[in-house]
Amino acid sequence: MNMETLIEDHLDSLWYTALRLTRHKEEAEDLVQDTCMKALIHRDSLQSRSKVKAWLLKILMNTFLNHQRKDKKLIQQDIDEDFLEPIFYKNGHYFDMEEEIFSKVLDDEVQKAIDQLSVDFKAVILLVDIEGLAYREVEDILEISSGTLASRLYRARRLLRTSLYDYAQAHGFGGGEENVVS
Repeated sequence: MNMETLIEDHLDSLWYTALRLTRHKEEAEDLVQDTCMKALIHRDSLQSRSKVKAWLLKILMNTFLNHQRKDKKLIQQDIDEDFLEPIFYKNGHYFDMEEEIFSKVLDDEVQKAIDQLSVDFKAVILLVDIEGLAYREVEDILEISSGTLASRLYRARRLLRTSLYDYAQAHGFGGGEENVVS
């Protein structure tokens, strides 16, 4: 399997992670494109084809963080509806981006809560809870210790639990006041 195919197999994860990080279509597209170019250029640094997703997400996160540091702050905007047309090409055919997004999109309240997290907390939530990567992979991607990952993940989940308490109650989740984190 060639590198282009390996990258193509993980474009969805790259796209959704980039979109969740930037919340801006054009920035997400640029981030994914930069990630793919860097992956092709540095293909020799991939040590195991079984870890290609983690390797690509590490490149994406590093690229994002480098842009973040360079630009100080990426402008976050709502996603334009007109980009939801089927303009994406994958596996030899065009596919409907709207269907792809709505099959994986987070509820607006949850997405807003995630967006309010700092970049450090948002990164661990996206990589562990949304992308489903193993802790060891996330430690390697973010270049942090297991203790730092555990701490950030605990704190990020706690912040989300607190900010989403009313939302959860309204949607029938949670048992009552005793579950509230203050």
